[in-house]
Amino acid sequence: MARGDDGYFSGTLGARAGGRAGAFTAKADDLTAVSFNPAGLAKIDSTLIQIGNSFSYNNYSYTRATTTDYGNVQNGVAPRVAFASVSNQSPWQALDPVVGVASKLGLKDWAFALVAYAPPGIANEDFPQDGGQRYMMVSREALILDYSASAAWKYNDTFGLGVTLSWIHVPQLNYSLVIDGNPLTGMAHPVSSPYDMLASTTGSDAFAFNAILGGWYRPVPFLEFGVSGQVIPADITTQSQLSITPLNPALQGNVTLMRNGVPTNDVTVTLPLPMILRTGARYRRLDGKREIFDVEVDVDYETWSRVKNFTLATNGLTANFQSQSVNQTINIGDINIAKNWNDTVAIKLGGDYALIPDKLTLRGGVYYETAVANAAYANVDFPGGQEIGATVGASVFFGHVELAAAYEARVQPAVTIAEADARVYQQVPGSPCQAPYTNTTTCNPNYLGQPSPAINAGTYTAQSHTVALDVLYRF
Repeated sequence: MARGDDGYFSGTLGARAGGRAGAFTAKADDLTAVSFNPAGLAKIDSTLIQIGNSFSYNNYSYTRATTTDYGNVQNGVAPRVAFASVSNQSPWQALDPVVGVASKLGLKDWAFALVAYAPPGIANEDFPQDGGQRYMMVSREALILDYSASAAWKYNDTFGLGVTLSWIHVPQLNYSLVIDGNPLTGMAHPVSSPYDMLASTTGSDAFAFNAILGGWYRPVPFLEFGVSGQVIPADITTQSQLSITPLNPALQGNVTLMRNGVPTNDVTVTLPLPMILRTGARYRRLDGKREIFDVEVDVDYETWSRVKNFTLATNGLTANFQSQSVNQTINIGDINIAKNWNDTVAIKLGGDYALIPDKLTLRGGVYYETAVANAAYANVDFPGGQEIGATVGASVFFGHVELAAAYEARVQPAVTIAEADARVYQQVPGSPCQAPYTNTTTCNPNYLGQPSPAINAGTYTAQSHTVALDVLYRF
């Protein structure tokens, strides 16, 4: 959602907030206040209609570390295998819209808003099916919409309170990765397996509820504080369908997913959402009641530590596949993609400057956010390292109409993890090697103490560029 710059989400909701690097908790005076700080809606002095969109280019690259291929021993020697770099093959994103209306409804101290928006973030990622990342992820598509209803009240120009109730709708959540369907004792295939299968889920979540509470306070006209919080520890839980496709031509045939002997493919995918605390303080340089410029510092805290795993619950599904050479049944079990994410802290600095009052406003900002993922759990599905960003923006006014634009550049400095420290393991649902993974008969002796080969070692880099355009009409 537009709330965070890490985890599932990246970027900033709206051109006005985006132009100041998301330092908007105290200022929050347009429709994006429903996310940043709903109390800010009470500052809107008229009916406001806002329509906007963000366009982005998201480059995410990974080079898997060289590994020893114990699944392809030749003359008693396991070869060392190097991997080519891979990058997101769908870096362009054309839609991150926001549309809504706010009105005082004839009341002096109250304001109400209805807003729909897509949370800023990387909706699509595609990597090569035969790339070094394939055991982590091949592709991901996440379409998330937020429908918000908000109300705010203020006491003079001294303080305000507000609340947003959110309906989170996930019309599509697709995820695919390669799993090793090998059921044999003592086997391990860190590079490729004759039993490799593409596992893909497609699903949706019609409704998840959340709420945001907020407030602002001006002890003196030139100083303002803001605070808001997303207060419900909600989850996205999709009802999905699973498909399993063998990649080895010798195994391709009729593949049937079953539960208790009945063909079916329904599964459940669960992604926890964080709780968020935003705080902000801003200095306002005034000329009478007119604001000439402001500078705001925000500190955001997000509880991404709720995300221990991405969990695909199969509830007892088995994969039964037959071909001329193989007749095999594999218990799929639950697929848990280890995350063990950290809570994050973001520091944002930004502000506006009315270069030509009521005609032209310039804005800019910078921000830093701590890493959501420990390097040991780095993955290609979401950039997890620390982020550094810088933004610029402007608004041009034509009577009742404001045209706002912003550009944001985000960089994740390179994250490198050695194979000995990596903790994301290949999914091998049919493996007889079970915890504590020390049985030298059922487990491969080269991977004792771990469920399967670690497959996320290597180097990750990420850069994103976003342009946001908004039209605001006040009357």
